[in-house]
Amino acid sequence: MNTLDAPAPRLPLRVTPRAAIGALVADLLIALGTALALSVVFVGLLLVVRTAQAGIDLSAIGQLNTQKIMQLIGADGMVALLLVQNLVFIGVAVVRVRVLRREPLSVLGFSAPHPLRLTLLGIGLGLLALMLNGIVGALFVSSGIRQNQAALYPLFPGDFAGQALFFIGAAVLAPIGEEVLFRGYLFGSLRRLAGDSRTGIMIAYGVSAMVFALSHSLAATEGLVGLLVPSFLIGLVFAWGFDRSGSLIPAIVAHAINNGVALAALLMCINNPGMCPQI
Repeated sequence: MNTLDAPAPRLPLRVTPRAAIGALVADLLIALGTALALSVVFVGLLLVVRTAQAGIDLSAIGQLNTQKIMQLIGADGMVALLLVQNLVFIGVAVVRVRVLRREPLSVLGFSAPHPLRLTLLGIGLGLLALMLNGIVGALFVSSGIRQNQAALYPLFPGDFAGQALFFIGAAVLAPIGEEVLFRGYLFGSLRRLAGDSRTGIMIAYGVSAMVFALSHSLAATEGLVGLLVPSFLIGLVFAWGFDRSGSLIPAIVAHAINNGVALAALLMCINNPGMCPQI
């Protein structure tokens, strides 16, 4: 492919491999653990406030079904939650690289030497991700495996303001934060450790994609494998985009396209009952 110049050389890690891996593991635990803890606290407080506003007794929260809980959380609450989570993801990566290692943010992919070319590459990767999602999803559905991620979204027919707000969170906020942590920091660090080792490069791709997929494991309560497998595959695609260009722009654009198109299709089904019987 000649659409991009060769990516700028990445700075070598200024720590030993063992120390670098230890820092990676610690940072991932901090980022994911903090995001999860804040999510639990945030959702808990939000439910307390909104059940009170709705005149619902707190003791009855445990008896509410998923749809009622999603209505109480609302699109605004979910987007606020996404904002907090992704600020944590970005913060952990930036503090480690810029503050502790004193390295330029370009090692995380914060660079755009050829923005148009990078964007075009991202569009191509986004279309590839959609194709993979569609093919793998169809295979799982034909095997009787259907993940219920959409059921955990606060999306309701006719609530166009809420849908638009959630769309911004899913197609803008999530791609930026997740790409900084999983591609810029995790994959980037492993890739630099790998150097020219083919085995090391394969490990960098596999580990980063696996962690990315596992981080989405709470997004579905049924058919989890139907969510993890496509997440792993598109994680590989996004990592290639970062590795090829040295910039996060292709991965962010591809991630945004994947999330945005999938969510747009879901919203079409939600707002047109009967069009998609499974929704």
